[in-house]
Amino acid sequence: METWSVIMPAPGTMDMPMVDVSSISRKYLDIPYATQSPNQKLDIYLPPEGDGPFPTVIFVHGGAFVLGDKRDAQLLQALPGINRGYAVVSVEHRLAPEAKFPAALFDVKAAVRFLRANAARYMLDGNRFAFSGDSAGGYYVNMAAATQWTTVFEDLSMGNAAYSSAVQAVHSRFGLCDFLVQSAAAHEDPPKADPNADQIDIQLFGAPAKDIPGLMHFTNVLRYITRDFPPIYLQHGTDDMVVTVRHSYLMEEKVRTVCGADRVEMDIYEGYNHGGIDLRWDAPEVNEKIFDFFDRRLKNAGK
Repeated sequence: METWSVIMPAPGTMDMPMVDVSSISRKYLDIPYATQSPNQKLDIYLPPEGDGPFPTVIFVHGGAFVLGDKRDAQLLQALPGINRGYAVVSVEHRLAPEAKFPAALFDVKAAVRFLRANAARYMLDGNRFAFSGDSAGGYYVNMAAATQWTTVFEDLSMGNAAYSSAVQAVHSRFGLCDFLVQSAAAHEDPPKADPNADQIDIQLFGAPAKDIPGLMHFTNVLRYITRDFPPIYLQHGTDDMVVTVRHSYLMEEKVRTVCGADRVEMDIYEGYNHGGIDLRWDAPEVNEKIFDFFDRRLKNAGK
């Protein structure tokens, strides 16, 4: 069984805890998947034994669209997959201060195409890919899955245009789906979502979401969910003060209505706040439920 540790930041700094992956025996780190930015890199972690091809979980980190790193402590929810027979890939993407929407969405899809094109090289099963993401990363995996057949949301000039960016399953932990819902919740009294939403929107879109409803129409995950949407597992806390739990309820309702009740699973955790604030999200039994879902929905995909 592979193990790893967490490197805590120096006291008084604003740095994030990072995962020390040096002890993991089979890995490929900092692999470029595109060439527009030095941040377009990914890490691949493989199970300790076997030649594959391995079902693959592609993790996208959160950080309010402006922060985060592919090797920070958010990875702890996905990394245990290597001890359950999964390859785990962590994707770095352009953050909002570097490039506005939809740059990071293009990055996530380019990473999937790269992985599928190079699946044999890295012992991955290109027919069994899944997304996992939290917070802002949850939005990106929701949106990438919902638009995986919509070419306008894909920049094929980033490489591997002949390969699909589709996935066979999705896990989203306190992910967004509708920026206008987030903006409205942030302006309630008291706020039911991050009160800094307007400033985040300005960095991501160039203006507060509430001031550009026309553009927000095209960023709304719910508008792109069709009967082809893959199985999804949602996790959220009732007391999430960063990303309102309304997003997961809306996602569950939409997928259930369009695709049927068997296409969506959801766990709402009573009293839980957002990850990074509420440490209960780090409990092994909470993270194990992600891979219980993938055991059912990904390992047997296409078989």
